[in-house]
Amino acid sequence: MSDRVRRRVTAPRSAKTRRIVLAVVGALVLVVVGSAAWIGVRLAMSYGHLSVARAEAARIVASVSADPAAAAASLDRLRGLDSRLGDARELTSDLVWRSAEVLPFVGDDLRVYRLTVEAVAIAVGEGLEPAAADFSTLATSVSLSAHTVDVGAVASTAGSLRSAADALGRSENTLASAQADAESGALVAELASGVREARELVGGLHATVSDLSIAAEVLPAALGAEGAKRYAILFNNNAELRTTGGIAGAISELTTESGRFELGRQLVPDDLNPGEGDGIAVSPEERALFGVQLGEYIQNVNLTPDFARAGELTSAHWRNSQGVALDGVISIDTASISHLLGATGPVTVAGLRLDSHTATDVLLTQVYREIGDRAQQDAFFAELTRVVFDKLFSGSTPLVALAKQFGAAAGEGRISVWFADPRLQGVTAGGPLGGPLAQLRDDGAPVGVFFADGTAGKMDGYLEGTVTATCSAKKDSRSIAATATLASTAPDDIATAPWVVTGPGVSGLPTGHIRTMVQIVGTDSLRPVRTTVDGEEVSTTTRMIGGSPVVVALIDLAPGQVSVVETEFTVLPERTPRVDRIIATPTATPFEHYAERGTCG
Repeated sequence: MSDRVRRRVTAPRSAKTRRIVLAVVGALVLVVVGSAAWIGVRLAMSYGHLSVARAEAARIVASVSADPAAAAASLDRLRGLDSRLGDARELTSDLVWRSAEVLPFVGDDLRVYRLTVEAVAIAVGEGLEPAAADFSTLATSVSLSAHTVDVGAVASTAGSLRSAADALGRSENTLASAQADAESGALVAELASGVREARELVGGLHATVSDLSIAAEVLPAALGAEGAKRYAILFNNNAELRTTGGIAGAISELTTESGRFELGRQLVPDDLNPGEGDGIAVSPEERALFGVQLGEYIQNVNLTPDFARAGELTSAHWRNSQGVALDGVISIDTASISHLLGATGPVTVAGLRLDSHTATDVLLTQVYREIGDRAQQDAFFAELTRVVFDKLFSGSTPLVALAKQFGAAAGEGRISVWFADPRLQGVTAGGPLGGPLAQLRDDGAPVGVFFADGTAGKMDGYLEGTVTATCSAKKDSRSIAATATLASTAPDDIATAPWVVTGPGVSGLPTGHIRTMVQIVGTDSLRPVRTTVDGEEVSTTTRMIGGSPVVVALIDLAPGQVSVVETEFTVLPERTPRVDRIIATPTATPFEHYAERGTCG
């Protein structure tokens, strides 16, 4: 075939090929433009629904928080909100949208937006809406002035609250994943901000509904639905620290039956402490870490960070001294009184006026400077307990305000609970009420720093500092470090204070100095490798308590002195703990908490 003929044949083919290519490119452009327009329109419509829904959800949550008893009246609004979010969810779930999520530049934003819409829809439709009626039921089941709770009504909410809490947990996890993308810088700023706000809203709801779910499961039996119960309330004095907040300077008996609760006898430590040589036996590990005094005095039961063990020891002391068994132990610290007075208003005890602003100073220092006799101090705290209880459960205290203040104290680790009934203990043991050790977990809080006074005085009103957790993942090693910085703010003339403040005199410790047992504890995924004090490696006592490694170091501080204790833990193979926060002894003085977030794996 000649070149001229070949060119004549090829030319039409080339032209045809160009037309096909142009047609395909044109079609692709039309598809892309059309898809972009489709997604843009649906995004705008969906965002309109989501914006209105988010604002409405915030208003409903605020309304329900202010008056839970009226929550059922919000059901119609919640159903409308659920419908609006369903429309927003439908607009972001078609094939075109999902396909666009794999595109560069915009794909991550589209995926995170869709997940946010889904998470909020689940939070409202499967979490808030089903729980609203339960909020009303719970609020109307409590009569503070009559000291009663309708345990049947409370029990009826347990199943639906548990389902709502599970749905909110799924929603929060989805938003946490979306927020992680936002923090990586992968999203536009407006979307990142929206994800963060949504997570805060859903996270708050999840925490509230989870707490209510646990309460609905535990309270009926705890309040005597199946028979009378007896509890010991340990009032922890933060002026002399222990792991849960302080020594049990005052003890009260609480009885319940058929939903009715009453404050019983007021006791002092000597009513429960055994005679010399009759202390409760402790394990070899406990003896090495805390000494035999763990089992010898009620004031020392919370030397251990394991509050389940502290509850068992308290129960044994009670049985041995009072001749009856306990059904549980409740620990609450002095600083919680400030929270509770925020709900009740001020009280006056032995001529001293306490309110939410002054209570901590009065209870940590003033009472010991003005009341030198220990028996009179015991009488003061017994009267304080009775006065605050009467004020709490009077008809004038708003239930919502009281619940919020109890929640704030519990959230700070100031309230711990142990039940003798394994069924009830199993429900509460892993939550914020389970005590210091129970709050450690690999998914966010793998280390804790806990304090116990070694001065035998009331010097910890002058102890301040910081606690820090950091995570390090290198090529050949992974580690977590927990650090405590302690500072004495005691005045230079503190040695002239009454002995009940400075202590009776501890061997090797000058008057006015503060001795602190620092306990640095990890989960069972960690093993301690070294501890330093002010940068110098030191030998420490280390044992396992409840499967967790506990490192103990003693720190002595002169007035104005600062000391830094740090323990480095290695992470065991196959484990991937994540650091979000650090757990620490609740104090009444300023202690900042810091955590360098990260996953050690």
